[in-house]
Amino acid sequence: MCEPERRTIEELVIRYEFEPSLKDIFVEGAEDKAIIEGVLEENGVKGVVVFEISSVEIPTDYGEENNNRTRVIKLSRLLGSKPEIDLGNVVCVVDSDFDFITGGGIEDTFLLKTDYANMEMYLCAQDSLEKVSRRCLRKRRLTNYMYEKFMVPTLQTLFLIRFVNSQQKWRLQYLSFERLLKCRRGRFSWDRNEYLRRYLNKNGRVAELEDFLTEVDSIHVPDVGDARRFIHGHDFIMLLMKMMNELLNSKVFTNEEVVLSLLKACTDYSALFEETLFKEIKHHLSV
Repeated sequence: MCEPERRTIEELVIRYEFEPSLKDIFVEGAEDKAIIEGVLEENGVKGVVVFEISSVEIPTDYGEENNNRTRVIKLSRLLGSKPEIDLGNVVCVVDSDFDFITGGGIEDTFLLKTDYANMEMYLCAQDSLEKVSRRCLRKRRLTNYMYEKFMVPTLQTLFLIRFVNSQQKWRLQYLSFERLLKCRRGRFSWDRNEYLRRYLNKNGRVAELEDFLTEVDSIHVPDVGDARRFIHGHDFIMLLMKMMNELLNSKVFTNEEVVLSLLKACTDYSALFEETLFKEIKHHLSV
């Protein structure tokens, strides 16, 4: 199958010059597109088109970091360099990623960032979890205690491991963490140190385990409210799937997409429309 032709920056500028009423949003990937479209559709917003960044040809310089997030950021900068064109109805959206830890971030007229670490975390509110639990589990349900005392600390540890890997530029290959999850008499546990040992061993750097542990332990997670700012969406969904299977005492859920779909079905989209990101989208696009 042939890949669809990508628009160039010049083509986009011409598009908005001759059709200033267009309302477009550019995002990193397919899941971001699906979530934003879902929120807009469920709240009766029409006339807005969401594009994945893969639909645009973004020039890159030698040695420049090149992933979907950096490409969306670069698109916002390139659009901002065209002051002669009215681009008031265009906006770019990226995951906040590690910005809540670093305190960094990019200020740009056309760039918006998620309220949480990434887009999937909009689907992972506690009330959504409670609905999933009621609908899919039997007597042994997910509890607030499990969420606050096990899920959040475990997921934030995994987030810090991702952060250290990113900051050190080690480019370590991902290792699934679910195998070390234990459930005994309804209590969950996870061995962080053993996971890190296996993680570094897989990447040929087990000798640096103590240094890596020191780096992880030295990171201060700011007290900025919602824990979802320091949780990766993929980790959350994989942990939730594993925990539900343990509580059901059966491998009922084996597909990440199925769990994601359950969360979507249990999400209050009217509440999401009042999140800061979507308020900013409404403001920028006048919808």
